[in-house]
Amino acid sequence: MASIFAAVALLALAGTGSAQSSSEHIWASVGWILHGERTPYFGTDPPALTPLGAQQLYDQGQMFRSRYLEEGPVVVNGEVLDLERAPIVDIQPNAIDNTQLEVVSNTDSWIFNSALAFMQGLYPPISQAFNNNTGGMDGAMLTDGTLVNYPLDGYQYPNIKTSSLLDPDSIWVQGHVGCTKYTESLISFRNDSSVAENYTNTLDFYHSMWDLVFKDSIPLSMASFYNAYTLYDYAAYHYNHNNDSAVNITEVQLEGLALLAAMELRYRNANLSASGDTQGDMIRAVAGQTMAAKVLSSFEDNIRSLGAQNKLTLAFSSIEPFIAFFTLSQLIKGPAGATFVDLPNPGAAMVFELFSIGGNSSVYPSIDDLWVRFLYRNGTDPDAPLVGYPLFGNGNAYSSIQFSEFITGMQTLGISGVAEWCRVCDSVTLFCLGLDSNSVGDSGPSGGSAGGNSATGISPAVAGVIGAVVTIAVLGLATLALLLLGCLSFHRKESDLNQPRNSSLGGFRGAEKMASDTDLAYAKGGSRHERTGSWELRDGATTAVGDSKGGATAPRVEEEPVSPLSPVGATVHGRSLRNGVDDDAISEMGQQPVKPREF
Repeated sequence: MASIFAAVALLALAGTGSAQSSSEHIWASVGWILHGERTPYFGTDPPALTPLGAQQLYDQGQMFRSRYLEEGPVVVNGEVLDLERAPIVDIQPNAIDNTQLEVVSNTDSWIFNSALAFMQGLYPPISQAFNNNTGGMDGAMLTDGTLVNYPLDGYQYPNIKTSSLLDPDSIWVQGHVGCTKYTESLISFRNDSSVAENYTNTLDFYHSMWDLVFKDSIPLSMASFYNAYTLYDYAAYHYNHNNDSAVNITEVQLEGLALLAAMELRYRNANLSASGDTQGDMIRAVAGQTMAAKVLSSFEDNIRSLGAQNKLTLAFSSIEPFIAFFTLSQLIKGPAGATFVDLPNPGAAMVFELFSIGGNSSVYPSIDDLWVRFLYRNGTDPDAPLVGYPLFGNGNAYSSIQFSEFITGMQTLGISGVAEWCRVCDSVTLFCLGLDSNSVGDSGPSGGSAGGNSATGISPAVAGVIGAVVTIAVLGLATLALLLLGCLSFHRKESDLNQPRNSSLGGFRGAEKMASDTDLAYAKGGSRHERTGSWELRDGATTAVGDSKGGATAPRVEEEPVSPLSPVGATVHGRSLRNGVDDDAISEMGQQPVKPREF
């Protein structure tokens, strides 16, 4: 009965885009967000998020805050947007509760900083806003009654997870990176007849644009369809920031570059006919496949926790997952396909909402009563709408589908776990080398098994080997660093330790003197400190104190004072521990021990 009621309610919403029923309860939302404007790849400095890019993500964060955390009209930068609210059940509206959120990014600075700017808009500084999980009001109150605010008038501190290529979790936000078969497939990119045709048909256009925009930074040989996105990226940045480029290039020309850039990206990241080792594995769209798995796992984590976790999941990425998912989910073939043919604008957001209709918001619904809605906002301008679109080729149907149908669709196009990604990609990343192909389970995006099995997919033996290899590598790198810095050195003595010392060298050590002590001598009746033969002290005696036969003998220990405060002849405690050799003989392993001397 509940499902029938929900279906009737959804039919009433058909064609209303992102409109929400007053009886809806939003349990979770996943936002997949493109980074803000950055400096281009071509330049003297590495790419970096620009102030405009940071503002774009801040504005998008404000929109999410207005939709999911606040009440009343949606306001961004003082402007009221034509967007409806959809508050998430029991999410903290003011003081950030990181246990309710999952925020992920890769290690690219412009993407991580985009995430940070977004979170500043989502949870802006609020004075006297304290979360109970961080001590609450008691943690902010001192014994003398002083209430201490967070810095910057209540700045909020989000937990943003950044995953490097050594982390298996990195594949969920950048599934194409480190994927060997994806890279190999791109080698044949230029052999595609359609790509070659576009190259030929647009070459004159790119050469004319080279004279206008690119000639100061980009070789003429690179001005072609093969580098369409990189060229558009460069032109768009200078169109916004460089007056000369703004004069030289028209808006129509920039739109032409954008259209060709979108085409090139689809060939590279959404050619579903291209395969790796297995026919039909859609290797070019692997970034969209891992994205689909991450979205699904976030909803599953919310369901398992009965709505306590993953209330809001935010993933920040490059453009590849967008292009791949648009094609995999058939959005590009739908009635609004033209929207997904265009390039996503900086800060664009794909949004997936998990909700139920009717019932009590204090009780988590059954899976049969859960629905999913897909929405897209292409950019961060105040007039950019958040619109619902149907997934999986549902034609003109409404944008909401039952969760069971959503599971089927996402599993069909998604990667089930790390082991499958490693197999499909034939990746040589460290975590792939440690995976046991005979393991029962496959670790999914949430750390559990994609199929409900909690097996990790790494055998203990292989895990031990990985640990040993990593340890050896770290020690080797540390040793190399010390050698390069001059903190570690190895010496070999010029004479064999088995041979008796040459006592004719003299010096302040007498019989202990080494060949390196040629400017040191022992003065008669004095301590071992006189220098001879050095240019600054002129020449001095070169013979050591000897016996009656002229041979050098070691001075008596008791003639040397233990310290300036002790008389000559005092016992020298610990004398046997003294190393009388200047060279680092202790590092020479495998040598015969020094013959003992008799005094």
